[in-house]
Amino acid sequence: MMRAGWMLAGAALLLAGCEREDGSAPVADATGGNAMTGVPTASAPVVADETAAQQQEEGAREFFPGTWTGPEGLAFVVTAKPDGTGYRIRNRDTLDTEVTFDAVRTGDRLAFVRRGQPQTARPGTGAETGFKWLANKRDCLIVETGVEGYCRD
Repeated sequence: MMRAGWMLAGAALLLAGCEREDGSAPVADATGGNAMTGVPTASAPVVADETAAQQQEEGAREFFPGTWTGPEGLAFVVTAKPDGTGYRIRNRDTLDTEVTFDAVRTGDRLAFVRRGQPQTARPGTGAETGFKWLANKRDCLIVETGVEGYCRD
């Protein structure tokens, strides 16, 4: 981040020394570039990259939390941990057992250890879960195709 600040300061100094033929300073065009030269200014890409990364992070945060239901009353309930370090999962993965464990986001997946076994849950469709009861759903988490999958209604 500090490096980007130095780059922005350098770009501002360079632009400050530029003048148009009529003596006025160049203006930014609608794309964030210099209207006189057509060259993008240093601040436009940095802001765009930070905004895209922030939106991607927020989208991922919004995707996982909620109640995901599987066949025959199974459930995968995801809540964000208050300290922002990941997620808390309450999981009924068999008809007789409910377990609670922590998970972290790794890319587009949730990584967790359940009963001593490292596992992941990835987003997908009902058809990708391998369960006919979920086949028409579009918003799902898949732990293992044909073995464990959950969808939101």
